[in-house]
Amino acid sequence: MKDQGAAAKAAARGITLLTSGHFDEAAQAFKKACGFDQGSGDLFFNLGLAYLRSGEPMNALKAFATAETLGDTGADLFANKGLAYFDLGKSGPAELEYLRALKIHPCHPEALNNIGVLYFQSGEYHKAREKFMAATEAKPDYYDAWFNLRDTCAALNLHLEQIEAERHLGKH
Repeated sequence: MKDQGAAAKAAARGITLLTSGHFDEAAQAFKKACGFDQGSGDLFFNLGLAYLRSGEPMNALKAFATAETLGDTGADLFANKGLAYFDLGKSGPAELEYLRALKIHPCHPEALNNIGVLYFQSGEYHKAREKFMAATEAKPDYYDAWFNLRDTCAALNLHLEQIEAERHLGKH
């Protein structure tokens, strides 16, 4: 059933709830919106975000897959699919999704940071450092990337870079 007005109203409520940190309620609002407009990739993408932030990565993946089927092939979609796989402990598929995001948008800060986390966890500290540095260049106020860069520099005994990253962390 396609009811654009009802879908828009439920989606607006979902966005308000999502931005205010009420993720479970946001998911319910977007689910309702998707019921009114089952052909909207944007609605399913937002539903996936709400599920992801409410700690439901499997439901997030399902919503993201539907968004992709409906034509959403943006870097944000792939970066968030990667995060959902990561939350499920599936680093291989997570890496593939981050790489898909980076193919579309080579400076996507979240994809750069998150693939850096995968490299760090597998002991590939030089590759991780490269990705964290790129993430901080793409988004200079990206706290998580600075935090990860600091820890990576510590693991590589790059003390001056570690101190520089700590300096940036103190700004946030």
